Amino acid sequence: MTPAQFIAKWGPGGSSAHLNEEQGAQSHFLDLCELLQVPKPGSPEAADEYLFERRSLVLGEARGYADVFYRNHFAWENKAPGKNLDAALRQLQQYSLALANPPLLVVCDRLTIRVHTQFNGHPSETHTVRIDQLDQAASCELLRRLWLAPESFRPRQTNRDITEEAAHSFALLAEQLRRRGHHADVVAHFLTQCLFCFFAEDVGLLPARMFERLVNNRQLTSERLTQGLASLFATIQPLRAVAGGAAQLPRA
Repeated sequence: MTPAQFIAKWGPGGSSAHLNEEQGAQSHFLDLCELLQVPKPGSPEAADEYLFERRSLVLGEARGYADVFYRNHFAWENKAPGKNLDAALRQLQQYSLALANPPLLVVCDRLTIRVHTQFNGHPSETHTVRIDQLDQAASCELLRRLWLAPESFRPRQTNRDITEEAAHSFALLAEQLRRRGHHADVVAHFLTQCLFCFFAEDVGLLPARMFERLVNNRQLTSERLTQGLASLFATIQPLRAVAGGAAQLPRA
């Protein structure tokens, strides 16, 4: 199957675009394997390690199915076009432990393929390929690595690297603020609130990377940044069970 044939079949308005999730899941995956020239589920070289609908235990005795499972490679969840891929990812994450924690979780709505890495000790990364990119050699090669070289998706940076860099940055910022004459307690309280904002963004309490966009806005003056942080800290104050009193802000 050529990229043009695959896109014509599975792209918007294609001959198979009308199929629902159940009707299209396996045939789409098999066509993708043919396009990429990689093994298909149940092939002799993979045997029981690479299957459609691998059953897993979810939250006790409840059972769920990963649409495709390839041991030590990936778990794959197929959805119909327009379905929520974030919800599909959460579904896969529920299955992951019972499936021996595959290093890659793949969600697909036939128009978009998203690869999420989950290597122990490394931050998760996301790689996205749209159907209209499948005529590009680089996009096909990225997807082929799911089958042929899953380890190549391992992020170079470890969680420890990121933690050490963040600690160094916070220590440097604290020293700079103290040199400007701010009391150590005020600086510590300010940095604690910054840490909470990062946490709140990660868990979805702060939408649209609000804190990150604020501190990265280089067009803001020092006064405007200080006002923006004060307003944000006041907003999140009810969320901080450990925070006491009003925010103390050194001048940004």
